[in-house]
Amino acid sequence: MTRVFISYSHDSDAHRDFVRGLSDRLRTDGLECLIDQYINGFPPEGWQCWMENQIEAADFVLLVCTETYLRRYRKQETEGGRGVTFEGVVISQVLYDHYYHNTKFIPVVPQQGKPEHVPIPLKQYSTYRLPEDYETLYRLLTNQAQFLPTPLGEIRPPSLLSRWFGGKKPAPTSAANTAIAVYDQRFPVTDNNAMVGREQMLAQLNQYWEQHSVRVVVLQAWGGVGKTALVNLWREHLRLAADTAYAPQRIYCWSFQNQGSERAQTSSGQFFSHALAWFGAEQQKFSSEYDKGVYLAKLINTQRSLLVLDGLEVFQPWNSVQELKHQLNDLALLGLLKTLAQVNLGLCVITTRQALDKRLLEHGGVVERQLSNLPMQAAVQLLQNAGIKGKAAQLEPVVKQYQRHAYSLVLLASYLKTYAQGDIRRLDTLPPLLDDDSEANWQGRQIMFAYADALNGKEELGLLYVVSVFEQAVERGLILELIRALKAGGYQTALNKLTLTRLDEPQRWAACCGRLCKQGLLLGNSDEWLDLHPLVRDFFRREFVQRHGGIKRIIHLELYAYYKALPEKELPDTLEEMQPLFSAVAHGCAAGLHQQALHEIYWPRIQRSGQVYICNNLGAFSDDLATVAHFFTTPWHTPVAGLQEMWQAGVVQGWAGFSLRALGRLREALEPMQANIEMSVQQENWIEAAKGASNLSELQLTLGDVAQAVESGARSSRYADQSGDMFHRMSKRTTHADALHQAGDTAVALALFREAEQLQQEREPEFPRLYSLQGFRYCDLLLTQGSTAEVLERAEYDLDCWTNHFSNGSLLDFSLPKLTIGCAHLQQLLLPSTSGRGAGGEGLHWLEQAVAGLRASGYQQMMPLGLLARAALHRHTRDFARARQDLQEVFDIADGSGMRLHLTDYHLEMARLLVAEAKTLTPTPLPEVEGLQEHISKAAKLIEETGYHRRDPELAALQGLAHDR
Repeated sequence: MTRVFISYSHDSDAHRDFVRGLSDRLRTDGLECLIDQYINGFPPEGWQCWMENQIEAADFVLLVCTETYLRRYRKQETEGGRGVTFEGVVISQVLYDHYYHNTKFIPVVPQQGKPEHVPIPLKQYSTYRLPEDYETLYRLLTNQAQFLPTPLGEIRPPSLLSRWFGGKKPAPTSAANTAIAVYDQRFPVTDNNAMVGREQMLAQLNQYWEQHSVRVVVLQAWGGVGKTALVNLWREHLRLAADTAYAPQRIYCWSFQNQGSERAQTSSGQFFSHALAWFGAEQQKFSSEYDKGVYLAKLINTQRSLLVLDGLEVFQPWNSVQELKHQLNDLALLGLLKTLAQVNLGLCVITTRQALDKRLLEHGGVVERQLSNLPMQAAVQLLQNAGIKGKAAQLEPVVKQYQRHAYSLVLLASYLKTYAQGDIRRLDTLPPLLDDDSEANWQGRQIMFAYADALNGKEELGLLYVVSVFEQAVERGLILELIRALKAGGYQTALNKLTLTRLDEPQRWAACCGRLCKQGLLLGNSDEWLDLHPLVRDFFRREFVQRHGGIKRIIHLELYAYYKALPEKELPDTLEEMQPLFSAVAHGCAAGLHQQALHEIYWPRIQRSGQVYICNNLGAFSDDLATVAHFFTTPWHTPVAGLQEMWQAGVVQGWAGFSLRALGRLREALEPMQANIEMSVQQENWIEAAKGASNLSELQLTLGDVAQAVESGARSSRYADQSGDMFHRMSKRTTHADALHQAGDTAVALALFREAEQLQQEREPEFPRLYSLQGFRYCDLLLTQGSTAEVLERAEYDLDCWTNHFSNGSLLDFSLPKLTIGCAHLQQLLLPSTSGRGAGGEGLHWLEQAVAGLRASGYQQMMPLGLLARAALHRHTRDFARARQDLQEVFDIADGSGMRLHLTDYHLEMARLLVAEAKTLTPTPLPEVEGLQEHISKAAKLIEETGYHRRDPELAALQGLAHDR
């Protein structure tokens, strides 16, 4: 008879009743289940021996995982029952002895529990939620499989589309998915019939799909090698599996490909906006771009899903700051992929031209596969399958000339069939190949030149030019609308040159699109949506400029007018409604209307005349940055010459730096901020120069360049004095003072704060004290001097200002005084007279509000301040699990974006946490505490590198503890 033992914590009477009910149900269903509640009094051998004997004798041990259970399992709680602590030791030892080969221990989660309450050693195994998973659990305990494998059939010869199923679909099972939810409207269409030589890679993808140990697959290769086509063919495999247990529940595909696009940057904003809605998001605002990615990953993981992200290289710049080359510069995507790399019920497939970001490769669930050019035999087969005449011996030299590059051979085959009767001997009709074999000079370009000459004077070439103007697939209706607008605008000559005059006739349109699809120049086989391979788009876009630059500008002008008028509202409210305005800016700038696009679209309708609507209200920093990029000749340094000087410095460079900083691209933000200051000084625009130097000082502090931050802060104060503006004279002194405070120069910083408050009294006599960010900085210094009562009074004054007197407060304005109040209560808690555990309630109340507000504000660089304070409070109240959770979030934010001061604070607080745990849970000599010396050493190194000498006393105290024997 199967024996079952239940390990659980005595959380409450209701929880004990739940466990007893589970045990009774198992016994009723024929399983010998034992729990401690069945023992009258105590077992003769004592509880410890009884528990060990039960675990050893049981065939299965159910672990009822709750928050309390996890704390006791980890030895993090010394109050309450000790049974789970002992059982946890026994369970961990058994797993260790069997090299974590587990056939006994099964985690179950009750309704009030969460999956994260499962102990780490058991997270890799299946978890069952009760009561809804009782039947599934019962089948496991009784060895009754729900499904039996179908009988083995005869082995069939493999073919490209039957690698998985042996030529026929397996019979449906009772677990069949009758429908797979699919989104692929933003994904390129490719010709599966042209795919050869990829059987091994297809088999690998199948293997990764079946193996849960691989969670993210990266396919890396040059453009045109066949990454997207391979993924499309494999997706067809999964579609064929729709009635089987192999099938995914959802397939979501998105392409970021815009190689050849005239946009300098790509935004992930539209992807996240659509994907969040498609996967059923309830949350709309996030504390950071990184958090948004994490949230989407968790949504994807609610079902077994295939996520395909195509063309990720647009977020991996090769020419950025040296240490940032090839790094993923979009934090939302980084959060999404890092989370999926750790936990993914399905699979994420990425295609990219660049090597993968090393921050992702460190995860064991990520594999990177290089997709090389075709093998010789497959390349020859591709030409033969396309109907090219010639024996293998004739085709092999040609294939070698074209470097076995898949898309070049597809284009070659289509050209020879169209213009040379498919005869390989007529290869001399093509332009000679280049000696340069780099990706930029792929040999297919020579075929493109041949096509451009062959199509000259035909409407096919005109259509290719027009489609190349768009960044992605374009709908037939929009091109026809553009043709009508050109006719109505008196541009008949332009239409004649492009031979597009009669293309609005349905039959001519269909015939033209059909010919281009047959030749492989248009992707897919539909005349409703027109798309080009990125390499083809790039070629014809360049050719359009060379041959008809004036006409191309006219088209951009018409599209500027079209997109500008497209939104129903003058001031769109949502990111989706605002998309046409982004396109309007892109086409306006492409037409040379940079100043007009800024005045008519970006400033009044996207930014809402300085209200920063796109960022503050929509949190769309990524879209804002991609839009601002159109106003640069060289991002992020040189604005276009057509902009007025005041706009070059203030809006373009200033907002580029602001958005880069908000997106966590801190090193990249330095250049536009510095350029903004230089240009403002040249223009003697002292207010803009003061703002720029202040922003630069704050950024340098975040990055851990404290000496430079002090110097920039001093410059901001000088420029503010030259401007004569009282607000900036006051606020920029606090910027300088804050940098000095972090450098450890407290006396000078205090004097500057007092000067700033005097200026505030002159400026607003009715509000004599510093408030908002300026007041927060001052209180931060006062807390280090022990002025807790004064800080509480100041913070309450600050909060009252925004609550009862000012009507334009942001989430940050409301959150900072709450953070200050929480920190003041924390400081009171640390006094010897108030060391009781219950004294932290008031501080936790304010810190919870502060963290929530900072999270919603979108200012990622401020989030660690709240998390660090809350972690310190949790440490003091011995809630070590929550302290670790907060510190892990600090590390994720700081390490991923180079926030070295926050990273220093993380190591210091982790060291204090380890000390507290060692003293409370299992008393251990501090020099022997695992990880303690490492955190102290890292903090010391960072303090030395950054000049963050404010933390010198804290470091010295920890060093003294760690060496105290």
